[in-house]
Amino acid sequence: TGLAPVLDGLCVPQQWIKGHLLATAPAPFRLRSALAALAGLVVQLPSGELVAGGTLDEGDDDPVVRPAVIDDIRAGLAALVPAAASLPVPHAWCCFRPATADRQPVIDRVPGLDNAWVTCGHFRTGILMAPATGDAIARWIESGTAPRELASFAAARF
Repeated sequence: TGLAPVLDGLCVPQQWIKGHLLATAPAPFRLRSALAALAGLVVQLPSGELVAGGTLDEGDDDPVVRPAVIDDIRAGLAALVPAAASLPVPHAWCCFRPATADRQPVIDRVPGLDNAWVTCGHFRTGILMAPATGDAIARWIESGTAPRELASFAAARF
């Protein structure tokens, strides 16, 4: 996703919020599930690598990986999964996530158009919400009526 365009009165104010992540070498163990903590999230890929991160680096607009932030993620990973403390970290990166002012996505019909919908500003949950968002939009298209659960995601709140 990116910054939503202005279309016939639709203007969704968004900002980019930087975040850092890292990936370890394949671990000699398996996690039973993803792990969530205040500092972020840890998931294990099918190939064994652990991906950890989820920082919120507001105000940092530089697309450069900050070693101190990666060190903090490593420390958080080691605290959450002590067996991961000695794993090499061959990959670290940063990304910019589009966020609305209230940190909730916009999922709505484009005003003035009968055949266009917009979903944007999913921030940290885009990949997690994609299936549910797609299902809700499909039901809306099929029925012609907005699903009740999307009411709080209307663009009109801005």
